[in-house]
Amino acid sequence: MAISKKNKSKVSVDGKEYLWWVFDEYDQTEFDGIQIKAVSSDQTHFIKYGLQQSLNNSKLVLALKNYTKLVHLSLPPKFENNEGVITKTGINRMIKWCKKDVHHIEYALDGSRNDLTEAEKQLLLKELQKIIR
Repeated sequence: MAISKKNKSKVSVDGKEYLWWVFDEYDQTEFDGIQIKAVSSDQTHFIKYGLQQSLNNSKLVLALKNYTKLVHLSLPPKFENNEGVITKTGINRMIKWCKKDVHHIEYALDGSRNDLTEAEKQLLLKELQKIIR
């Protein structure tokens, strides 16, 4: 199913296109409040990040389109600017940050399994990172 481009912005990171937008939502997603969603143009995966998170308890979600595989990565840096506004530059940094080799995984889901060992979580992250590279 196609994603409407209305009220969405485009960014290209390392040759891969993303549509991204800001929305405000409560009780429906991993974050409450203002958040960012960046979806790859092939719609295989997406990245979500909540604005206004406290630095010592922040996270970012990297997931396949249908949520069958996902990881919550702990303690990302702030991608918004000093005024709390996310820009194309911040989106670019967010996507590149997901590609880094070392992350602490707060939570992971592979199919219906959420009781993964640390080694299984790291393998799942590597699998997702191959998709975004």
